[in-house]
Amino acid sequence: MINNLLKPMLLHKSDAVPSGDFIYQLKWDGFRCLLHFEKNQVRLFTRNQNECTLQFPEMKKIQLDVDSVILDGEMLVLDEENKPCFESVMTRFQSSNEFTGRRLMKTLPAHFVAYDILYLNGEDVTKLPIEERLSMLYEIVHFSPEISACESFEDGQELFHSVSQMGLEGIVSKKKGSKYYLDMRSHDWIKVKNYQYDVVEIGGIRKGEFAWSLHKEGKYVGTAEFVPSAERSAFYEISKQLIRGEDKEWIYLDPLIKCQVKFQCWTKTGVMRTPSFVKFEF
Repeated sequence: MINNLLKPMLLHKSDAVPSGDFIYQLKWDGFRCLLHFEKNQVRLFTRNQNECTLQFPEMKKIQLDVDSVILDGEMLVLDEENKPCFESVMTRFQSSNEFTGRRLMKTLPAHFVAYDILYLNGEDVTKLPIEERLSMLYEIVHFSPEISACESFEDGQELFHSVSQMGLEGIVSKKKGSKYYLDMRSHDWIKVKNYQYDVVEIGGIRKGEFAWSLHKEGKYVGTAEFVPSAERSAFYEISKQLIRGEDKEWIYLDPLIKCQVKFQCWTKTGVMRTPSFVKFEF
C-alpha cells in the first residue's frame, strides 16, 4: 500500500456554514498531503500525486500501531504564535533535497494533521461512514511532535466564530454518514473560509495576464487577479484619465479609485495573500 498513488476527495466552497447533520473540523492553512505508512516506513504525496517525502525527513519518526495505513490530511508549519504559516510550509515543500529538508526542520519543523483514513491494513475503508472512519483515526493517531488527528466538533457556527476570533483559515463541514470519494469533488464536504476584508487603492493595471496593483496608504500590498469582467471593463474606461506612466508590464495610475477586497491573510512581508475584488468604494 505504501506505493499506491491516490487522489484525495475535494471540497465545494460556501460563504455560509451549513446547518444540519454535519461534523465540523478546522480548515488548516498548509497543503493537502496523503501519508502512507507501512512497516514503519513513511511516504508522502501531494493531492496531485507528487512525492514530497524527502522534504519532510522528520516524518520518518512517526510510529503507528498498525501494519499499514493511508491517511488524508494537511502538512503544516506553525509560527511563533502556534498558528499555521503557509509561507513557511511552502519553504519546506520547495526544499530541493533531504539535506535541505534536514536543515530546515530545525528552524521550521513540520507537523502532519490527519483528518481522514482511506486504507487500514490493506483494506479500503472509504465506503464506511465518516463517523466510523474518524473513530478508527482517533484510535490509531495519537499526538506527537510530527503527527496528530484533527478534532471534530458538533457546532459549526461556534467553531467558525472561534476561528474568526483567532484569525485562522476557516472550517470544513462534513456530512454525517458520508463516504469518501477518491478523486472527486463532493458536496458532502464544504469549506467556509475566514476571509479578511480591507479597502485599498488601485495603482496599476498589468498589461499581459490581467491584474490590478493594490496599494494602501502609498504602500504596495498585493496583486488582484480575481475581478469580474464587468467591473474590470468599467474601471478600464475610468483608468484612462488616471495614467501617470507605463513600462513593458504595467500601466501606472494615480491611486484615486478605491475598492474593497477579501483575502486570506497578511504575509510576513506585509502583502495580502490571494486578494480578490468585492466592490468599488466611492
